[in-house]
Amino acid sequence: MPKQPLTTTELNKIVKVIQSLYPIKYADSKWDNTGLLIDTSVPSPTSAASENNDICNPSFKVLLTNDLTSKVCDEAISRNCNLILAYHPFIFPSWKNISPNNNPQHKSCIKLIQKNISVYCPHTSVDAVPYGVNDWLCNSLVGVSAANIDDAVISRTQVIEPIDGNAPATHGYGRIVELVSSLPLNEIIGNIKSVLKIKHVQVAVPTNDNFLVKRIALCAGSGSGVFRSISKREMDNIDLIYTGELSHHEILKFKEMGKAVVLCNHSNTERQYIKDIMTGLLSKELNKQNNGTDKETLNVSWIVSETDEDPLVVV
Repeated sequence: MPKQPLTTTELNKIVKVIQSLYPIKYADSKWDNTGLLIDTSVPSPTSAASENNDICNPSFKVLLTNDLTSKVCDEAISRNCNLILAYHPFIFPSWKNISPNNNPQHKSCIKLIQKNISVYCPHTSVDAVPYGVNDWLCNSLVGVSAANIDDAVISRTQVIEPIDGNAPATHGYGRIVELVSSLPLNEIIGNIKSVLKIKHVQVAVPTNDNFLVKRIALCAGSGSGVFRSISKREMDNIDLIYTGELSHHEILKFKEMGKAVVLCNHSNTERQYIKDIMTGLLSKELNKQNNGTDKETLNVSWIVSETDEDPLVVV
């Protein structure tokens, strides 16, 4: 059966669900490219045309992925998806021309448009909100995969880089975490690997003694820019730096300062959040919005990509 295309009204409803959880106003617009990056929706039918439509309340598929690679593009086509929700911006940096023979992303873009598949990318809006990827990383320190901070073992958190404007203090990029009690670094590493579902991390430790951790600075993806916002006074009290990637010289600097460093590879600090947390939040928000209207409900299946993976492996 041919795929029922998304009308503009239906696509807008799905975007409303996404933006209710991850408002675009919290994305870092100075450099990030977030929002509806590809719109292949068709005009919404008139009332008369809608009454004659044989398909009532069609079901749509949204494919969730960390990165929109050519494999994920082909997967979305083969699984008859209507929309790809890609955490990382698919069009980044901005394109000045389209050259599908030289750039595989351009080729994927054309294929998606031809197959009527739209693309939405939330990125730093997911980083900024409470219950987002950074709060989930806070919980990973204590072996918990949850959106909301586990205050039984985490005494407090604070945003490292606040959002400009009138955003609440709980919204922003990166987190400083204080545990209720110090934990051995090896225990924290085990917790991280368990929640992120990864077999390996890279670790720099300033001492061979049993290193205890009480205060942590963390950031999903690359923490380089965010960690620069930490004041010297705050940094002096940090025991562990936890992120996806840092430069060689940044790692040396933190180790020389007496801090441990745990790196997981960029997308490994994000991918499992999509699987464990985002799908459930989107389903709950969709049900909430469907129940809050007398109009036709929207049937959406939120499915996680089976081909999305970190580009680096340990061999």
